[in-house]
Amino acid sequence: MTTTTTDTGTDTSRSFWTGRSGLVVPALLVALGAFLVYGTVTMKVPPTATSPGPQVFPAIVAGGCFVVALLVTIQLLLKPDVVDRGVDEDGTPHTGTLSNWRTLSITVGSVAVFIALLDPLGWVLAGALLFWGVSIGLGGRRYVFDAAVALLVSSAIQIAFSAGLGLTLPGGVLAQIF
Repeated sequence: MTTTTTDTGTDTSRSFWTGRSGLVVPALLVALGAFLVYGTVTMKVPPTATSPGPQVFPAIVAGGCFVVALLVTIQLLLKPDVVDRGVDEDGTPHTGTLSNWRTLSITVGSVAVFIALLDPLGWVLAGALLFWGVSIGLGGRRYVFDAAVALLVSSAIQIAFSAGLGLTLPGGVLAQIF
């Protein structure tokens, strides 16, 4: 039995890259992972460093970059993200890029605000603003709940760095109060 597929649209030929433009993200992740591997391998570790040492965390992040890049690549190769943009009244298909500028601008803006406010506010508050802003940028609509979760996550990270690693993150305003 032979099956044929007919497309009623105006253009039936599609390039291999149609719906696969997202492969840029795994390429960037592989580049970041390679950069981290290089930095980890060439890192000068003092002989007094205790186990597990300063090379463990960058190695874990690099491995995560490679795993996520592989999974995203497999997903895009098996099921491309083809967006049907529709046709106008004349039957001409809509073309062009599809970008979510709102998400990009809110996320980049949140990172910029975080960078500007990290020293004056400290990690807990600036990190909470960062996480809250990114959640809004990615579509979160429960603003109070998202802010509470963001504050909880940034506080947990502060505790993990202080108690677990013995490192201090910027205290900012809260360090002056307490």
